[in-house]
Amino acid sequence: LHQLDLEQLMWMNAQSRYTSHAPMKKTGCGMVSFGQDKLVLFAGYGFPSPRVHPGSIFIPNKEFKNVDGSGWCNELHLYDTKTGTMSYQSTTGTPPPCSRFSLTNISTTKAIM
Repeated sequence: LHQLDLEQLMWMNAQSRYTSHAPMKKTGCGMVSFGQDKLVLFAGYGFPSPRVHPGSIFIPNKEFKNVDGSGWCNELHLYDTKTGTMSYQSTTGTPPPCSRFSLTNISTTKAIM
C-alpha cells in the first residue's frame, strides 16, 4: 500500500494493519473515498487469499486452463487512513465478482458501480 503526498508529490509506503484477513493480491479493483479518512476497496482480479471472507465470492478464471489459480472476487475492505487499519466488511446483497470497472461516490454515503 502506497500513498502520495500531494503537496510534495512524493510517494511513501503506507503502513497497514489488518483487523481481519488481508485483501487478496489483485488488479482492476475499485477504490472510492468517503469522508476525510476512509477508503473503500472493492472486487478485482488476482489470486485468492488463504481464507475466503464470509459473504465473498471468488470465481476462478477457466480460460487459458487457468494454470496460476487467478480469478475474480467481490470482497470489500475499508481502509482507515488515520489509524492505518484495513478491515473486511460484510455486506448484504451479493454483487458479482468483477474487475476493471468504475466505482464513484454519488453522495457522502453511497457509491455506484
